[in-house]
Amino acid sequence: MNNTYKRLDALILPALVVLVGCIVDPPLKPDSSDFVPEVLADGWEISTPSVEGVDSLGIAQVYENLFSESRYPTVRSLLVAKNGKLVAEGYSRDPRDRDRFHHVQSVTKSVTSLLVGIAMADGLAESLDTPLYDLMPEYFDDAAAKRAITLRHVLTMKTGLQFENDEDAAWLMFTPGSSIANVLGRPLVSDPGAAYYYSDGNPQLLSGAIENVFGVTLDEYGRERLFGPLGIVDFQWERHADGLNFGAFGLWLRPRDMAKIGQLLLQDGAWDGRQVVPSEWLDEATRVYANGNYGHYWWVAEENQVYSARGSGGQIIAVDERYDLVIVLTGDPNAKSWVLSQGIDELFSGIYQALETQ
Repeated sequence: MNNTYKRLDALILPALVVLVGCIVDPPLKPDSSDFVPEVLADGWEISTPSVEGVDSLGIAQVYENLFSESRYPTVRSLLVAKNGKLVAEGYSRDPRDRDRFHHVQSVTKSVTSLLVGIAMADGLAESLDTPLYDLMPEYFDDAAAKRAITLRHVLTMKTGLQFENDEDAAWLMFTPGSSIANVLGRPLVSDPGAAYYYSDGNPQLLSGAIENVFGVTLDEYGRERLFGPLGIVDFQWERHADGLNFGAFGLWLRPRDMAKIGQLLLQDGAWDGRQVVPSEWLDEATRVYANGNYGHYWWVAEENQVYSARGSGGQIIAVDERYDLVIVLTGDPNAKSWVLSQGIDELFSGIYQALETQ
């Protein structure tokens, strides 16, 4: 290399290092912290925080934090409904998320619970103590002990069937054959009713029971009996290769429609003068039966007055009867829980402070 090239190298290489070091990542969030809901023809009445008893400055601080580049990077949306009206909503990664379907993960389980409540009123079974075997005997193997599994055991995660979510959720999705037979073919690790064990396999059994008794899939039944009455005209629900919807996950909803589900619970299952979900079922589903805080696929607290549907990655529909309040949060579905927990607590704490300051 001659001296001319050496001199050029000496000048260019340090300059390139400086330029590379100056490259700035593009903003993760939009340059706005707007949280005023837009009036849409979707059934939601719009109000303001102060009119509904929420401190406007306090709620503004919550959304300012939400839109900060340095905080809550995995959260995508936050909605607040008070007294049956939408008072705040913000989409901190992309404003178009308002109109997009979002995978709600295990919030799906809570929706499945609502559909089971409707189905019980429609004649699915005489009671929750009905053995699952009575509803679909063809899917059971010769293990007599499994025939003692009841609908109640399935709804409280006490079937006793072996199922490791971290490993077996993918197995459930992609294993060919009948998803119901696959789940029921798992070995028993405890007697039915003896122990709580959170499992994505159990809700699949409910999807199968509804299809077996009524001849329609879970999404078809939900469209007619739950989503349609709420004005939720579009949603997506993933299916196994056998045609059954996944009862534990796979439901995709818009955030505003998630909030409708929470509001339905606050209204004792009624919507626009129609009883969509039996109020007796909601009373039963939001009581604690297992693990100190688990109902029928709903997480329960504060003497059954606060309950939530929760999915991996920060998907939440939270309902608080004490304040006539619904909070919806969505996040990146694959985010780890330890990344989310502190941020979610902070956001919820800010909302409650705004409630109590007014």
